[in-house]
Amino acid sequence: MQARSVRARIYSIRRGSIGYARDAIVIVPGVETVMDAAKFVGARAVWRSRTGAEIIGSVLKVWGKHGQLLVRFRRGLPGQALGDYVDLIMK
Repeated sequence: MQARSVRARIYSIRRGSIGYARDAIVIVPGVETVMDAAKFVGARAVWRSRTGAEIIGSVLKVWGKHGQLLVRFRRGLPGQALGDYVDLIMK
């Protein structure tokens, strides 16, 4: 069985008083409802830098009412990752 991959854009980091450098909010093109976004929960997320380094994470839950996703990465994302793409690998 092949894994399906979808490209999503990193919209923002999770905001808060203690800081969440590992948590990112991503938007999948064409997904605008909570029901559509729920299909991606549990997917693996991979961000690749221009030098070839990878930071791996997973989709935790749906964020908000318009289909955004909360992704937690194993390491903190650099600032250059904002606005960049992440690959969501469905199982």
